[in-house]
Amino acid sequence: MLKLACFKVDVTPPVGACAGFNAKTLRIRDPLFARGLILDDASARLVLVSLDYCALVHSAYEQLRAALAAAAGTGNDRVLIHCIHQHDAPLVDFEAVKYLETPEQYGWWPEMLAKCAAAAGEAVRHFREVAEISSASYCLEGYASNRRVAMPDGTIAARWSRCRDERIRNAPLGIIDLMLKTVAFRDADGNILGSLSFYATHPQVANTGDKFSADAPGEALRQLGDESGLHLFFTGCGGNVTAGKYSTQEPETNLLHFGKKLAVAIRTNLERAEWRKAGKLDWQSVAFSFPRREFGRRELQDKLQSNPGDASSAALLGVMDFGPAPYTIYKLRSSGINIFFLPGELFVEYQLFINSLYPEEFVAVAANCRDDFFYCPLAADFKTVGGYETQHFCYTNGEFETRFKAAAREASRL
Repeated sequence: MLKLACFKVDVTPPVGACAGFNAKTLRIRDPLFARGLILDDASARLVLVSLDYCALVHSAYEQLRAALAAAAGTGNDRVLIHCIHQHDAPLVDFEAVKYLETPEQYGWWPEMLAKCAAAAGEAVRHFREVAEISSASYCLEGYASNRRVAMPDGTIAARWSRCRDERIRNAPLGIIDLMLKTVAFRDADGNILGSLSFYATHPQVANTGDKFSADAPGEALRQLGDESGLHLFFTGCGGNVTAGKYSTQEPETNLLHFGKKLAVAIRTNLERAEWRKAGKLDWQSVAFSFPRREFGRRELQDKLQSNPGDASSAALLGVMDFGPAPYTIYKLRSSGINIFFLPGELFVEYQLFINSLYPEEFVAVAANCRDDFFYCPLAADFKTVGGYETQHFCYTNGEFETRFKAAAREASRL
């Protein structure tokens, strides 16, 4: 028997804390939440959390995962935390922040840990039986566009989330995944208990750096409400994808517009869902050694000396301090539905590759499921000139693509 419990907790830091690494906030536009589903079928208990944060890195991820595992009565390896990756939201990286000139103090973090643990602990007292699981896909056009635009001279330009350059903005759409996927759970009376939705693009369309906001995904979930179950949103492999082709220069206009588009897509998926009897949970993982580019500590320190706000160099120094970690792909399978949870900001081509492994089955993909690995481009992207993702917040190399695809194939056979 499959059971489900839900929790939702406000995890907005106080005004004055940082959005990102070092942008002090002046206000709260809308609250940030941790939304969690706890799934239990007697043989396994899983905790899936979607967090309105930019990133959790290294020890911060480990701390929240351990707190949730203890509260929910399961193992650390059965807890998956995803950061939606809004930019007007905290980026928690204790290892990196000490290298910045004006570091965030994170004095609010212990209270946030306690609140999340308390919410998960309370949730397991209120499991409800799941009778059926559904899957559905919606072709969401007019939102995502590839960020890496090839210019006439062969270089790569960046189509930012609010792109001012009309030449870049109006360039071809590029490679994306148009499909928004939704998995839902309902009881024997037909009541939806909770859902998981997945879409591959950078989620921010309204970031200004001076506020806390859950951006368009937060607006979408606000419009959906919690009356028909708790809805979680997951950003897919959108490391090289933004809304730059379709957004305006007006943050609030963007937030409302793209929030509505997400809400319509999720609501439509729930209305036309294909329901099937709830089956057992199958939770698998495949890990490999993450291929790392070598950076000299002195080189990074010199960059920070000339630019004390160089968050990318600080982040790479934090990687050195934390030490090597394996790259772990997690896969949840139940009732013919496959969901992959991936660390780092992967390019959308990795999501399309996983899709290709399931030509006759439903598959959804979430990235940013711990953010230790930053940008993960394709091997060919390291040979290009320009762009952003291979030069900033990136410490892998061309070998990653080969290792990832081999591990994804292995996971698809489990």
